Amino acid sequence: MSKPETTFCGGLSDRLRGITAIYQECKREGIAFKVNMENPVLADYLRPNEYDWTLKKGEIDYDMKRVYPCTILTYHPYDDDKEKDVQHKILRYFIKKPYDQIHVYSNMKISDEAYGRCFHELFRPSDELQNALDYHLNRIGGKQSYISCTFRFRQLLGDFKEGGETLSAQQREPYIQRCIKTVEHLHEMHPCTILVTSDSVTFLDRIKALHYVYIIPGKVVHMGFTFDASKQTHMKSFVDYFMLSYARTVYLVRDSLMYHSGFPLRAALLNGAEYKEIELK
Repeated sequence: MSKPETTFCGGLSDRLRGITAIYQECKREGIAFKVNMENPVLADYLRPNEYDWTLKKGEIDYDMKRVYPCTILTYHPYDDDKEKDVQHKILRYFIKKPYDQIHVYSNMKISDEAYGRCFHELFRPSDELQNALDYHLNRIGGKQSYISCTFRFRQLLGDFKEGGETLSAQQREPYIQRCIKTVEHLHEMHPCTILVTSDSVTFLDRIKALHYVYIIPGKVVHMGFTFDASKQTHMKSFVDYFMLSYARTVYLVRDSLMYHSGFPLRAALLNGAEYKEIELK
């Protein structure tokens, strides 16, 4: 079982955003960069690509005489240039301190144009993740043969562990029907397979009845609120992320209740997919 974290850095895409942003600054300053992510263990899903970010046994130090810990967090899902610039200036100040190691706990921002480049310098899928991606790409028809549609309900439908409003039992069915209508409208615009991702198993169970909808099976969890999920449970989040990146167009469905997630945007940035936001019908 993984231990609860001492610093809340958000979900998968927030963590990857922070990792790539810190790497970008370390690369600029010529400073060695390593990743220590234990919930889940990042190396179970992503392996080094052009840069070796892995920690060897005994490399990490926690002696405060030699180590300087710092935290740079943001809770705004989309990039604001002013906030991003401030965060990077703060990080440059921290990483130049005269310590053997600087431990940065962060989900800080990085520019859209730099995110995909830094991500691919750092990461490639593990063999297990790549096998899963190959399986789903073969079933769905290959890269860019489909579009994707993401719904980020949080606790709206009462079936996900996270903060936010929960609809009453009477409100849920009409709301689900509106979401289904939105997917149907998308298919009228794009008569192809639609990969639907969501944090609600209730909605996924309903939407998969549409013959043109593709669902990646598995339980959905939020890394920031889950400390006892299995490796395979977390694997779904990584599969969703990469499969979104291979879509022709990535859609995020929005209204005043759903969370304005950055997950599909940053997935789209990985491989240059078109990204659009649409309002719930």
